[in-house]
Amino acid sequence: MAPRPPVTPSKPQPNITEFDIWFLEFSNTYNLNLRRSPADLSPEKKRTLPYYSDLQYYESLKVQYFRGKHTLIQNLFEQGAKEIHSKWVKKPRAERNVVPFPTQLPRATTEPERCQLLELLGSILEDVSSPNVSSRCSVSASFPDHAISPTRARRSKRNSDEHQGTPSPKRTRSVPSEVDTEFDPDDERPPSVLSNLDRGRVYTASPVPSELSSTQTTRDPKLGLSRDLYGLANTANTSKSTFTSRVFSDHDDYGPPLASQETQTTVIASSLESIKLSQLQPSHVLGFDSDSLAPSSSTERALQISFDNHERLQQNVRELLENGPSSYSKQDITSLPPESPLQASPMKGKTGDVLPRMVYGSNQDLEQRLHDVWPHLPGHYDHAPFAVRWEILRIALHCGVHMDELRLEYDPSWTDQNVMWKRFQAQPILRGKSFPEKSRSEAWTAALNDKFSTTDQVVVLTASLTVNTSKTGPLFILKLNPLKLDYPHRLGRRFGSDRFLELVIPSMGSQDIKSLGESAIESIQRWLVNDCHVLLGRLWTAFFLKPSLPKKIINENTLGPQTKTIYQERIYLFAEDGNDFNRLTTEEHWSPKGEPARMHTKMGRESLIDWLLQISKNQEQPLLKLFSRIALGLSRTRPTVILQPKQIHHRPIDVLSPTNKVMNDGIALMSYGLARAIRDHLGLQDIPAGFQGRFGSAKGFWIRDTTDTSDAIWIETTPSQRKWNCDYIEDDHRTFEVRSESRELKSANLNLQLLPILEDRAVDAALMKTQVGNFMRDSLKRDLDAQKAAMQDPVQFRVWVHENSPSSRRTERVKQRQVPFTAGLPSSREDIMSFLLDSGFNPTELKFLSDIAWRMRMEKCQELQERLNVKVGRSTYAYMVVDFLGILEENEVHLGFSSKFTDEQSGFSETFLHGMDVLVARTPAHYPSDIQRIKAVFKPELGSLKDVVIFSTKGNTPLAEKLSGGDYDGDKAWVCWEPTIVNNFCNAEMPAVPDLFQRGVLHKETLHYRDLTETRDVTSEFLARAFRFNLQQNLLGMCTNYKERYCYAHNSVRDDSSILLSTLISHLVDRAKQGIIFTDQDWARLRKTLSRVDPPEPRYKKDTWSGKGEPTHIIDHVKFSVGKPTVEMELKSFNESLSRAEHWDKDLVKFYQHFEKFQRPFNERREAIRKSTWETLLEELRKDIEAVAQEWPPARGEWDVKIANIYDKWQAISPTIKVNSKTIRSLQQEDQVDVGFSNWDLLKASFCFQMYYKKSPAFVWYIAGKQLAYLKSLCMSRRAGASPALMIPTMYAGSRPDNKYARALAARNDGRDLAESEAIDEDEATNMSEEEI
Repeated sequence: MAPRPPVTPSKPQPNITEFDIWFLEFSNTYNLNLRRSPADLSPEKKRTLPYYSDLQYYESLKVQYFRGKHTLIQNLFEQGAKEIHSKWVKKPRAERNVVPFPTQLPRATTEPERCQLLELLGSILEDVSSPNVSSRCSVSASFPDHAISPTRARRSKRNSDEHQGTPSPKRTRSVPSEVDTEFDPDDERPPSVLSNLDRGRVYTASPVPSELSSTQTTRDPKLGLSRDLYGLANTANTSKSTFTSRVFSDHDDYGPPLASQETQTTVIASSLESIKLSQLQPSHVLGFDSDSLAPSSSTERALQISFDNHERLQQNVRELLENGPSSYSKQDITSLPPESPLQASPMKGKTGDVLPRMVYGSNQDLEQRLHDVWPHLPGHYDHAPFAVRWEILRIALHCGVHMDELRLEYDPSWTDQNVMWKRFQAQPILRGKSFPEKSRSEAWTAALNDKFSTTDQVVVLTASLTVNTSKTGPLFILKLNPLKLDYPHRLGRRFGSDRFLELVIPSMGSQDIKSLGESAIESIQRWLVNDCHVLLGRLWTAFFLKPSLPKKIINENTLGPQTKTIYQERIYLFAEDGNDFNRLTTEEHWSPKGEPARMHTKMGRESLIDWLLQISKNQEQPLLKLFSRIALGLSRTRPTVILQPKQIHHRPIDVLSPTNKVMNDGIALMSYGLARAIRDHLGLQDIPAGFQGRFGSAKGFWIRDTTDTSDAIWIETTPSQRKWNCDYIEDDHRTFEVRSESRELKSANLNLQLLPILEDRAVDAALMKTQVGNFMRDSLKRDLDAQKAAMQDPVQFRVWVHENSPSSRRTERVKQRQVPFTAGLPSSREDIMSFLLDSGFNPTELKFLSDIAWRMRMEKCQELQERLNVKVGRSTYAYMVVDFLGILEENEVHLGFSSKFTDEQSGFSETFLHGMDVLVARTPAHYPSDIQRIKAVFKPELGSLKDVVIFSTKGNTPLAEKLSGGDYDGDKAWVCWEPTIVNNFCNAEMPAVPDLFQRGVLHKETLHYRDLTETRDVTSEFLARAFRFNLQQNLLGMCTNYKERYCYAHNSVRDDSSILLSTLISHLVDRAKQGIIFTDQDWARLRKTLSRVDPPEPRYKKDTWSGKGEPTHIIDHVKFSVGKPTVEMELKSFNESLSRAEHWDKDLVKFYQHFEKFQRPFNERREAIRKSTWETLLEELRKDIEAVAQEWPPARGEWDVKIANIYDKWQAISPTIKVNSKTIRSLQQEDQVDVGFSNWDLLKASFCFQMYYKKSPAFVWYIAGKQLAYLKSLCMSRRAGASPALMIPTMYAGSRPDNKYARALAARNDGRDLAESEAIDEDEATNMSEEEI
């Protein structure tokens, strides 16, 4: 064996794995279709292979790779290939007189073109491996008129320095033996696995007009699908042909030539030694009449060469990374077509045989457009932190700039997001462009640390794809979203949140996708699940998907606003490999836990899924159900207590009824000690009755064991909770993950879906209709009166805003540890009002504030009219749990409150319900029996379980199942004890539901995971089938809407057709998990049996009543007879109460007026030859403010993004450089500038208000709201004779108004005694002095 070359310690030598990946990238970049050498065969046996001529390239390139010359070869090959490519004239559809479409990457698209490129490669390898390269002809001879660009030359120099090695001993032949390339794979970690793949953007010529080769398709009768969908197809042989073309031309379209030929030679020689190429031998000339450059007649195109071998690269890379460089499938060898005789010289004119990748569709251009979806990032960004790379590409995509056009090298100072943005905004190509919304500072900081997280939240990577409306370019337009913080999921905690990317794409049933055709849809589906997607130096693969929230697009270019709804899917991608990834050792099956973000270990998606689902123990599960369980590993939860194996009790059986029905479906017990530990971990005030959560393979709800009074920590799981067999070995599988907890209950709204059932089951339907209408009227009037009264006093209005704010407001504050701001004001409307009220503004005096309050009230009224959520004071939503003690009888429930439940309208104020009938329901409700009237009783033994409704475990059928087929894994029940509704209601028996499977309406996918075990790549087959099923259109929404229309038209919810539709909907809810098949054709056939024509939309879907006479349907009555007239009357009264508000506020211009006095009188200024310092400063400031104001208002669309760009320009306004005064510089104290409260910031804000308070008030407030609020607080505090109170962001986020203080203050302002106001209770009064009383 030849001695190993010496290795410098600071530059570790490459290993064979790195070379194999580089080889595959190089081959597929240019469509060379080269083969890897089978490592398990001896050199003698390799020579007997029919494709041995192709293997010579592998061996030669391997030798030069380990000598450090692969970068040189790649650069020379690229230049030569471009010269050759410039003479490949492609004509679209072979039409004469059509201008060819230029491409940017020289890739072979025909067999003759591949021959030319192989001939070039052979010549370069001969020159590079020559023992005396200096005596051969110069590079300039091979490239007589063209040079390598300085940028390329410099990069080549740098790369060659990095990978330079000592040459192996001299050889007697150009083809190396194998023994001198055996390096220890463990010598080093490859610095870059995907470098070329990530950097090279692939472009293709127009499609080649030729026939596809015939392929044999092998079908597996068990799987029922073509095996060639996920493997390489067998193909016929391809004959060889020779042809000519002038290899090097006189023109280079890829870069400007240098000044002289000598310059080019000098650049190359200085960086890469004096490497010279021999002239390539000319070949025979191809006939002129072959417009498409088809091969000679001897070839006859037995197979088609793909434009893009991207998929083959991904398949080979995955096989390589899974099996290692030493593996080579025998199937790969035996499936190859016969090869023509070996050429005499392995380096000259070989065509070899080609094994093309399987083409997804007949349109190869579509393949290329899919490949081009993922933009590349230049290699010089490889060493930047991932967050920086993400932000760079996000900016480029948003601005529509190609990455190659950014002439910026990475700077470590870019870890400061503001520095990086300023650097990019200063680039000529980006100057003046609208930038995307910035990632929030807390998310950016977290993304730069090793854990990619904060103490309790992780950075989440999200992106979206939208269909490209252009006929050329990428099929989808990629958009990267700002980095954000959110709760982690189990897979992210275990393997690192930065390895997961959530990608939102349009549904395959959306119009934009359907217009592409069925073949394109199939190609897209396979591309999603089968391809490895290269983005930001990482190789991503898809492993799960679920429906995403629909996106609504408003088109205002029509006569009236039209809303277009686009249904979307959320695809979850996992980073298997990357430039900065390590390699797994042979002993490791999964990446180590707790890896820093920059030092991940390569791992495939099959290992990810196996870690979560433990496949070997769960192969008997249905395929689609097992796939749906991946969602548990992706649920965003709060991890709490890690339990030990001995603290976990797995119940062998559930609580069963006499008819063997599970009475505790989805619920189990936990100890008091565990509940307390979870409470402490989450920082809750009290110990909740229970938690909805995840634990190993268990999913559901856990309640405290009321009989446990010890401090022991334990948890139970039940069979109905356990979704797969889990060993609970790793800590992450033994961590209790909280999804939510039981909380204090509040009055609830009556859901629209319950109204038809209430009317149907009413003893007196007319009375029920009237009573519900009264609730609507009273609720509207009470809310409007409360807001109108509160707005008369800022303190009381502050309380009102707090009480009417959504619960998500607190959640966002906790996540960000501050009140979120967008530009100059808080992000949410409620926070804007609170912020301005805290600063001293009066809602009846400041029009900007009163307008926000008006819009808020108007939108709530409109929402109430549309959704008809009638508020019923004596009703609530509570988690459904069961009585494990067996105390409650059938049809009894227990409901206790953690604090007094108060309904001001009725005067109800109690801590539990007892001795009264109540209604319980669960939405969505469809059957008449989905609302049940039962008895509420109080049981002392269950008294400690508050804020949950406890159902009995007695009887034959669980009560939850009667309520729309619910269970106890976290479902909530609507509980109503309003007498006027309950006493007018009678129960319906559960209907006899039709068997839709027996009728042939529905079908079911019955394949189990074990049925895939004989396939070549089980994981890919598993995911391909699951993705294909889940990407089919889900007709649940369509069927639900049809059922609503049908029941409205027939004014019934209990006829046979309504019951059938309700049954259909209940099945489709679990379609993905149960594998239910229901197609458009099935739906069309079913509708024909129900009605000859589809029923029309209900009248309550319209804005005005269009029927004859008074509305009779309960929903029509509530909306048109009660809701609409009440809203119109009350809003008119409310608007009149705000009539005296105005935009002007004298307190806000005082600061500007102070500096305005420094100017001379206007007459003196007009006559003066020269302006004073302050005159120049204020004049330039006026111009700067006017320039920013011209960009207002932001165009419709991404409000946050557009306003952020305007705000950046506002912040960039600095004192003019036309004056140089220490006084002016003193306006910008550094520590005050950073928080926006320097004198300069206050002057800008005050001056801006003076200029635009009336012309554009929204501009003033959204840009300078913080400074204006500060100025107002100073003036109001001065009037009150006290200093303003200052708060840091975290304290302000946790502040809330004191309701008792507000009522006491209101009483004093009204001249009432404190005792009359009832604002101070007895306990507080005893702590007051006699004087205070």
